[in-house]
Formats: sequence, structure tokens, C-alpha cells
Amino acid sequence: MPHLHTQPHGHDVTISAWILRQFPSDGVRRRQWKALVHKHRKMNLWIQPGGHVEHTENPWQALAHELHEETGYSIDQLSVLQPWDRLPDGIHDLMHPTPVLLNTHSPYPGHFHSDIVMAMVAHGDPAEKPRPGESQELQWVSPDEFAALPGAEPDAVMIMTMIVERVADSWLAIPATRWSLADAPAEAMTDRSVAEATAPDPLDDRETLGWGTAQ
Repeated sequence: MPHLHTQPHGHDVTISAWILRQFPSDGVRRRQWKALVHKHRKMNLWIQPGGHVEHTENPWQALAHELHEETGYSIDQLSVLQPWDRLPDGIHDLMHPTPVLLNTHSPYPGHFHSDIVMAMVAHGDPAEKPRPGESQELQWVSPDEFAALPGAEPDAVMIMTMIVERVADSWLAIPATRWSLADAPAEAMTDRSVAEATAPDPLDDRETLGWGTAQ
């Protein structure tokens, strides 16, 4: 989708996933992890799939639709690598999986993406093909193969290598369907109306005078 914040120094929240899969031995190891990467059409770089968190969705919903569009995988085909078991949903809080890391980068000068990075496992081929209009260039690569791939984004190589070496064999693989795709629990934290919640606070100069004008 297009960028949400297009003014200079705009920051968008994005979410992406390293989808790992075990492949037969290469003759030295009994098994090896590979990750699914695609060649981003606009940046012309090989990176992991993902995209923007839109204003009308939470990060987990965004990841579900981005992975389906860009890889053909649906959530019920994937597990999420987690450092601990899933925390139950609360009264007001809908729990999401724990990211493997967060980062902020600049896809082009003057604009920024803060990326929520997940680590996931696939146990078979995707049920569908990438959506028309998405990159059709996808590869399963080991860390060494990724590092040697022309156009591989160098930080992506570093992150993928870390996940394969430190996360893939030690974190829990929990079915992704254990996390709800709902917006949030039905019970709101307060009974205030939207108008009440968004009205300027008379005790806060930043809200009554506008950001950047308070002394």
C-alpha cells in the first residue's frame, strides 16, 4: 500500500516476517533452515515480505494480509517462533506474538519505516501464489545463499542469519492461529465517547495551542 505519512520526516509503522522452512541436508548438515525472500519491485532489493500497518488495522491483521498477498501463505499454514508460550488475552488487551526485533530504517531520503519483525515457520508450500501486482520473484535461501544473492539488502542478511543461528532451533514454534485476528476485545477500557476521548485537554498547552507552539 502507499505510504501513510508523506510529509518530510514522516514515519510509518510496518510489519514483516522471516518465514523459515527446513530443507533436506546439503551433505554436511542433517537439515538446514532457509528463509523466503522476494525481490521488492520498487526498491529492487531482496528482502523479507511485509508491509504497512494501515490506520484501520492492528499489526497482526496487517501481517496476515501482507503475507497472503505477497507470498500466498495464509496464517493457518504458519507457526510463530516465540521465546515463551502465548500469553492469554486480557479483559481489554488482545495479545499479539512477540517480535524477534524492531528496527527503524529509511527506504528513501526523508522517510522512515519502523518495522516490527516476526520470525515464522512454514511446513509446506503456500496454498496460493502471490497476488497479481506483487513481486513474483521469490526464493528460499540459506544465510550463505542470501549473502551471495545480488541485490540482497545487507542488514536483511544480518538479521536473517541471526534468526537462523540463534532463534530457529531454540524458540517455541506456536501455531499462528492461536492469535486472534480481531480488532481487540469487545470491552473497551472506558465508557468515554470518541468525541470525549479526542477533545483537547484544557490542562495541556500542547493540545490547546497545538504541538510545537507551547513554551
